[in-house]
Amino acid sequence: MQTILSILKRAGGWYPGLYLKIENAPYMELVIEAMDESGPMGLPAISVAHYGEQNGDLMRDPEMCFELGLAGGAHLDPWYYLC
Repeated sequence: MQTILSILKRAGGWYPGLYLKIENAPYMELVIEAMDESGPMGLPAISVAHYGEQNGDLMRDPEMCFELGLAGGAHLDPWYYLC
């Protein structure tokens, strides 16, 4: 999670409409994006997923969602995982 926080910091932090795509061949693309809705505690939320293509459709594999907390220093609290 520290890597994700570092990437967010280098990108200017969380903001509505945040979308980052990181290509690291031969691995699947990593996409970090701000979610439209807040997380379960009402904090800003991000989705982190690897994207690949299957039968012409984009597939997330896996996807994790985090809330971005700032109290006591920036930290991510996971609240959703789908593989």
